[in-house]
Amino acid sequence: MKMVSTITLGLALALSSAAVVGVQPAVAAKKEKAPKAELTPAVREAVAAAQAAMAKEPKDVATATAQAATARAGATTPDDKFYAGSVSYDVGRNTNDKKLQGEALDLMLSSGKVPAESTGNFWKVRGVLAYESKDYPKADQAFTQAIQAGDKGNDTYALAADAKDRIGKPAEALALLQQAISQAEAAGKPLPSEYYGRGIAIGYKAKLAPQVESISQSWLKAYPTQDNWRDSLIVYRDLNKIDADYELDLMRLMRTAKAMKGESDYYTYAEATYIKFPGEGKAVIDEGVASGMLKLTAGSNIKAFSDQANSRVGADKADLPGAAASAAKAGNGVAARATGDSYLGYGDYAKAAEMYRLALQKGGVDANVVNTRLGMALARAGQKEEARTVFSSITGPRQSLAKYWLIWLDQQA
Repeated sequence: MKMVSTITLGLALALSSAAVVGVQPAVAAKKEKAPKAELTPAVREAVAAAQAAMAKEPKDVATATAQAATARAGATTPDDKFYAGSVSYDVGRNTNDKKLQGEALDLMLSSGKVPAESTGNFWKVRGVLAYESKDYPKADQAFTQAIQAGDKGNDTYALAADAKDRIGKPAEALALLQQAISQAEAAGKPLPSEYYGRGIAIGYKAKLAPQVESISQSWLKAYPTQDNWRDSLIVYRDLNKIDADYELDLMRLMRTAKAMKGESDYYTYAEATYIKFPGEGKAVIDEGVASGMLKLTAGSNIKAFSDQANSRVGADKADLPGAAASAAKAGNGVAARATGDSYLGYGDYAKAAEMYRLALQKGGVDANVVNTRLGMALARAGQKEEARTVFSSITGPRQSLAKYWLIWLDQQA
């Protein structure tokens, strides 16, 4: 039984529904800032007729629509295009004609007459219209222009990222989200949680492990919920080639963060520990039963795990002092590391730390593995600064796990 992430199911569609809400075009309010117009006579007449038709009570929509179309057809100069587009946009908004709104914005943007301070907003609205109509290439182009024009809205970045993913540009999508995350962190205001989740879902699907790791760590700093911890760690496991030892250490962090959820989590952890580390296996099984996630049904695998762990705990624990004495006399640190692992499983963090330090002193062990577990022991013992120093020294593949532990440490009172 393997722990499975729910992130792609729970968050994959969150962004598209959340980000569009509340986006209102702000085109008409900016028209007075345009330079003085020089319109060709035919376009001027058509624009005026369309405006007059829209000013009637009730509005003469048919006339306005026809006159706006005439204005667009005759528009040749920059001013023609801007005002023909502007009146067409007003007609499109009043008739809820999204296609006309998009064409009108394209015409205004092509005119070169949109005020500089409004350009980002115009492109953003154009992007929203394209996004809502599922024209994702156009949305990508429009949102990119909006950002280049200075629109730094979180929803603009989020929609731009989603559009890029939908047209097969996941790496570019995550680069945009990471830019938005960096801006939000600098401002001290995290993005909405679903934006991080959408980024992780995009990266998970595209197997972009480094980007997912970075985004998930930012997510946990901003929203350290148990579900977010669980999903972040499982997605990390799935995207990286880690061995059984590494996976066990990842599960130890998940348990420390109280992020274990469901039968599969407890079963997987118990299966990895009940023989080699019976004290730890017993503790995990007991927690699973107490939480209602495991049932010791007669004849079940988990009942067999529990029985074997319980039968081994007494002798295993009694052997630890002798194992520690032997490790102190050994020519290398292998035995000390193994003894430290056993003490860690029993929750004797002080003795575990002592054994791990002995292992590092004697050598012959993977220092990054030992330091990972030394950091765990210190963290679980409440020695935050000592643990931080140890985790910060870790290099290589385990540096990623150490970063997650450092985030957890920062969240402890």
